[in-house]
Amino acid sequence: MINIKTRRLEIRNFVIDDWKDLQEIVIDKEASEYAIYDYQFPTAEDEVKGVTEWFTKDNSFLAVYELIDKKVIGYISLNGENTEEKDLGYCFSSAYQGKGYATESCIAIINYAFDMLDIKRITSGTANLNFPSCKLLNKLGFIKSGEGIVSFRKTPEGNPIEFAGASFLLEKENWIKNDDAKKASPT
Repeated sequence: MINIKTRRLEIRNFVIDDWKDLQEIVIDKEASEYAIYDYQFPTAEDEVKGVTEWFTKDNSFLAVYELIDKKVIGYISLNGENTEEKDLGYCFSSAYQGKGYATESCIAIINYAFDMLDIKRITSGTANLNFPSCKLLNKLGFIKSGEGIVSFRKTPEGNPIEFAGASFLLEKENWIKNDDAKKASPT
């Protein structure tokens, strides 16, 4: 079980009862202008319940629980089979964006990954036009490591929706040197 507390958040394993909050998050995500830059997520009740059940068994996807509102406001993932490298992903309800929750939870999970899992590198990726995500990754100290044309979805006619995407890299040694990371450690 993973349970990381920060000043405002609890980052923890999903539980079955989180399905309704997760459904709100993914419906919000799918309505976002940035949805075309990611895999389509199911939004129907039964499908979201199934995803939530799968998340409860997979330590790679964690609920970001806001302590004052007492609800899951997003999720964060840290996955990959490589024991020295993991991939970071995140999604937050638009009502909680721009308030530092993504930064706070990413800092906590990066500290966890480097300190507890002893990995050496964290990768991530986003669309070049997803400016909030690019800004977050840069703020966290990630360095752009590549760029390419990517497609996760198709048009109604079946044609790929292509976009310019970037890959990012954060190495443990650079994270340790980053004073901001140390200041924002979980409480």
